[in-house]
Amino acid sequence: HKVADALEARTRRVRAADAAAAHHPDALAHPGSGTGPEQALDRLLLLAELARLPSAQRRVLCLAFYGDLTQAQIADRTGLPLGTVKSHMRRALGVLRLALEPSPPARR
Repeated sequence: HKVADALEARTRRVRAADAAAAHHPDALAHPGSGTGPEQALDRLLLLAELARLPSAQRRVLCLAFYGDLTQAQIADRTGLPLGTVKSHMRRALGVLRLALEPSPPARR
């Protein structure tokens, strides 16, 4: 059953990647960058999970990762205390970790 579950999960991911590539071919693949449907699907999943975060946590993460800012720089830019920035980042990363890590196959 474990092998069948693993194969089904892999097949489901491949189908989702193919569907993502079919529906968004120009937005998902960047020529020359080596990104394909699998990486595009990962980006879509991450964006969906980011959208679910509270706005303060999402803003802190986006400034850190997309703006390439340190936590101190984020605190200066947003006017939030440094401890609050660190707390928002820790909570947001924890939520993303739980949402995006592969779940173990169900035991039978």
